[in-house]
Amino acid sequence: MNQNNRLSVRKLVEFVLKKGSIDERYTGSAHTAIEGTKLHQKIQKEAGDNYQKEVFLKKELLINQRNYSIEGRADGVVEEKSGKYWVDEIKTSEIDFDLLPDNTLERFWGQLMCYGYMLAVEKELAEIELQLTYYETLNEKITRTRKKVSITELTSFFNHLVEQYEKWVIFNDNWRILRNQTLKQLDFPYGDYRSGQRELAVAVYKTILTEQNLYCEAPTGIGKTMSTLFPAVKSIGEEKAEKLFYLTAKTITRQVAEDAVEQMERNGAKLKSVTLTAKDKICFLDERKCDPEHCIFARGYYDRLNEALFELLQQENHFTREIVESYARKYTLCPFELSLDISLWCDIIICDYNYLFDPIVYLKRFFNDEKNEYVFLIDEVHNLVDRSREMFSASLSEQKIITIYRDLLKEDQKQRRVMNRLIKDFKSFRTNCGEVEFMTQSEPADIFLKHVIKFTENTKEWLLVNQQASSHSKMLELYFEALTYLKISEFYDERYVTYVHLVGKDVTIKQFCLNPSFLINQTLKRGKASVLFSATLSPINYFAQLLGGKEKPLMYQLPSPFKQEHQLLVIANYIDTRYQVRQASHQPIANALTTMVTQKKGNYLFFFPSYQYLESIYQEFVEKNPTVETVVQGRLMDEQQRELFLQKFKNRPESNLIGFCILGGIFSEGIDLKGERLIGVAIVGVGLAQLNAEADLVQKYYQTENHEGYQFAYQIPGMNKVLQAAGRVIRSETDIGVVLLLDQRFNARRYRELFPEHWQQIESVNNDRELKSQLMRFWK
Repeated sequence: MNQNNRLSVRKLVEFVLKKGSIDERYTGSAHTAIEGTKLHQKIQKEAGDNYQKEVFLKKELLINQRNYSIEGRADGVVEEKSGKYWVDEIKTSEIDFDLLPDNTLERFWGQLMCYGYMLAVEKELAEIELQLTYYETLNEKITRTRKKVSITELTSFFNHLVEQYEKWVIFNDNWRILRNQTLKQLDFPYGDYRSGQRELAVAVYKTILTEQNLYCEAPTGIGKTMSTLFPAVKSIGEEKAEKLFYLTAKTITRQVAEDAVEQMERNGAKLKSVTLTAKDKICFLDERKCDPEHCIFARGYYDRLNEALFELLQQENHFTREIVESYARKYTLCPFELSLDISLWCDIIICDYNYLFDPIVYLKRFFNDEKNEYVFLIDEVHNLVDRSREMFSASLSEQKIITIYRDLLKEDQKQRRVMNRLIKDFKSFRTNCGEVEFMTQSEPADIFLKHVIKFTENTKEWLLVNQQASSHSKMLELYFEALTYLKISEFYDERYVTYVHLVGKDVTIKQFCLNPSFLINQTLKRGKASVLFSATLSPINYFAQLLGGKEKPLMYQLPSPFKQEHQLLVIANYIDTRYQVRQASHQPIANALTTMVTQKKGNYLFFFPSYQYLESIYQEFVEKNPTVETVVQGRLMDEQQRELFLQKFKNRPESNLIGFCILGGIFSEGIDLKGERLIGVAIVGVGLAQLNAEADLVQKYYQTENHEGYQFAYQIPGMNKVLQAAGRVIRSETDIGVVLLLDQRFNARRYRELFPEHWQQIESVNNDRELKSQLMRFWK
């Protein structure tokens, strides 16, 4: 049977019976997934030899002229000597059984009723006994509730569930038929392929068919978004894949993916897509509080959800932020949760990396099973190295704990005790550090970890009882940070290090992921195939190794489709930007930049490794060029300020405009200034990050692993920033422009080896006179 024709009992019950409000105060669990499984196994083992655990049950039925299988696993089934049967469903939580909301209990019993029905039909029983076993993790109390149910009552209940779900099944079946018909007829939306587009599309399609992971460098101009989306969409039409996730690091890239989907629809494709916007960005409230007391959009959310969903699905195909917000306001629903709920019915989900990779916020509704018929298209994947280290790491701060501890009332003795344990641990960390600000160990801090577990267990109870306390919101935030710390501890192995960092009066402890490759690889197994691609993925072996590639990963590098004579690449071999001599470089850099902009009127971007360096050169440049218009990247720019910055770069400018920016910042990648909106980029330095403790730990780890610690920690990440910034200047086949590299280290072999193929024609100059000559020759 097709996987699409299977429906889990849990999903069926959740969808039809879920009622009530969104309430973030009741989310989260103090025990880990592993501990939850162990609790289940312990209860099952104590039930005796006659207790059959994890019993698979299913019921096949005809819906909309198609065979469907409703299936799941009962936690326990017992056949007594008398021939009678009973079914057990185990649930674990910190909440007291007596405090469970009615709608939660209804869903628990709903699952049990379904399992009871399936077993009764299978064994031809007139009645069956159902048992709900509820384990309270805080006080280790078990509550068991039993009731006998007749086959008539079970049949009625099950049939009612199926009838409620039937219209959704019919809609989904009809949509799939229409979608597949249009996708089979869909031609490449732009008619002729650009250079490299067909090759990339074929590589993506073969990767999906063979269920592999492909690491691909597709330089600017190939049209990588459509080249990856089109073959993936075709595979959905052929039912070689169930869903497509397009994952990116930046909002602007998600917009490009949306545009590509809409272009395919204009060419006849029928697709449903949703773009997920971060909760804090899309929230309608000035201050986000996800509970029914503070938010009308959370209050009674599930009571109104299905009506809104059905209208959305009938009326719309592309659920952009604007569409989601419109329906959320109409039905008084949380827009973020609405976008997640609509995603279950979509063919394409466009979202940030964290919805797949982050172990805390990943989309559990899709990825709780080990593997699905999903395809992952991961754009700008060079960003995933640092992002994954961040997502697979976790820290806790002493000062945050002390601040909340001081706000607690004297009556909160139990909560004060568990927090005081943590504070004492931090004092021990400070003592152990002595005169050193940074201390590391390869093993986790086990005693501290036990105290964090105690804190989360007690805090869950405290949050429930003290909802009106002034410190509730801060305690809730700390609670989730502690849960994250516990979750990351589940992954801790030889690829991790624990460090304690003293900064002034504060002490931070962090579980730091040195090598995320294994965890990335495990995450990619949630789908059937993945394409990890970027315009800059050199050296590709490095990125494939860090991004989950196995011993011989599937790699593909495409040449640039642009004419090399359209771009001048120059190294200023007479400029030294090393930190020790940086002060002496200010005037030579300002002179070189002046030479660059005086040879051709137009728009330029200059990139610097730090704000301090930028500000120093800026002063020198403005003194030399008082009439030249300049614009400087601010330290904290919101989206509106960013757009205003870019709007200044107009086509066919009447005078020079110079943008001073930070290398690796918001303007060094993801922006698209075509034509004469940008004719030159200058990059100061080789992109090395300032020496820092975490990078040093990464360096030490890889020096032991492969003797390339400095390259992995500093050199290659820095060079990738350079390549991204340089990629801003040539965006189409007709663009012409200059890239000036201001650092003599670019001529060293260790950097030249990192240059992409289309940089092999790079020139080198030894003074301003030679630079001026090269620029004059190029522009003529």
